[in-house]
Amino acid sequence: MSAQPEHGDWGAMPLPEIRTVDDLRSALSRYGFPGDRERFEEEPAAAIGASPTNDFEGAAAVVRAYRHRILIRNSPEIMAALEDARAGGGGT
Repeated sequence: MSAQPEHGDWGAMPLPEIRTVDDLRSALSRYGFPGDRERFEEEPAAAIGASPTNDFEGAAAVVRAYRHRILIRNSPEIMAALEDARAGGGGT
C-alpha cells in the first residue's frame, strides 16, 4: 500500500481548523509536504531574530506561508498540476 496517492487520485482531505500556531504545527505534521514541519520550526525563529523588537511581520509572513502550503496540499487540482509538472507533462 502506498503512503501517497497516485497521480489523479488526489482527493480533498478535510481541512483542519488552523487558529493557532500549535494548530498549524499539527496540520503540518499530518497534511504538510515532507519536511514542512521541521522547516517551520526553524523559519519563524530566524524571522523573529531578524525582526525589530516591535515588528514581527516577518514571522507572521512565515506562518501565513505555511498555512497556505496546507491549502495547496489539500487542493486536488494543484496537486495534479504538480504531478504533471514533475512528470514533464507541462507541455511545450
